[in-house]
Amino acid sequence: MSPILSIRDFSAGFHTDEGFVTAVDHISFDVPRGSITGLVGESGCGKSVTAMSIMRLLPQPSGVITTGSILLEDEDLAKASEARLCSLRARRMGMIFQEPMTALNPVHSIGRQLSEVFLLHEKCSPAEARNRSIEVLRRVRIPSPEIRFNEYPHQLSGGMRQRVVIAMALALKPALLIADEPTTALDVTVQAQILDLIRDIQEESGMAVLLITHDLGVIAEMCREVVVMYAGRIVERAPAIPLFASPRHAYTKGLLASIPRLDSIPGSRLPVIEGAVPSLRDMPAGCRFCIRNTSAPGDPLTSTRPDYLEISPDHWLEACPRCSG
Repeated sequence: MSPILSIRDFSAGFHTDEGFVTAVDHISFDVPRGSITGLVGESGCGKSVTAMSIMRLLPQPSGVITTGSILLEDEDLAKASEARLCSLRARRMGMIFQEPMTALNPVHSIGRQLSEVFLLHEKCSPAEARNRSIEVLRRVRIPSPEIRFNEYPHQLSGGMRQRVVIAMALALKPALLIADEPTTALDVTVQAQILDLIRDIQEESGMAVLLITHDLGVIAEMCREVVVMYAGRIVERAPAIPLFASPRHAYTKGLLASIPRLDSIPGSRLPVIEGAVPSLRDMPAGCRFCIRNTSAPGDPLTSTRPDYLEISPDHWLEACPRCSG
């Protein structure tokens, strides 16, 4: 079965006062139909730029797609017109943004913002849009949806606002949902509720989900496929079980080692990956993780980009000699 989303040799970046910088550098991966795929990495690795590129919502005029294709089924979103993109958003693909308070308009009621999805795309009457909005609020388990319909974002808790954003993304039952760190700034109990909600709706509807997060614990619980991103490149991609059982890239190993474990010595310090993601203006020419990889001996600098190879069925790796041992 062909994937719902197929990204091939894709690059994107931004025009700045100091010149053009590349934020996503020749990446390729698929999102299978009817499953949850995780895109994981530290802040600044290009995850959100990838998500915004898929939706064609990069800030304009600075953000540009430079190479590659983004195939939603058989349609290349990278080449689609703005009119076509407007018809595809909400209908075929929806997005949950990181921070619900900024994703929602503070001067309009919840009902007005949610009804707009139906009024624009379905051309229905205001009364029908209201009824369908209340129904989708009920679907995402918001209590008393008739009352919440008339309230404003500031009147809701963070978890409730996130449910509203999810409702807007799922209103027209898209085939692909992009969830960009949907539990950011929520407490752990509400995080679990939001993740359970996304998983339940995904299983019920059969849609595909691209879940973007920096939390490998969430990835382990939710995802069937995992894409590990570092400094604008994909360093490892594999089904979740083989990846967690036998990670091959040093960056993946470092992320997994940083997860708290029940068998850790009480009071001991968690392992960390030393250093930080390099600046977009100062990316190494070769392997971008070598400079932070203190576990391997030898010169940390390389001059050429490592090959991206399939080392076993569906397990892809950026095969740096120092970082992929």
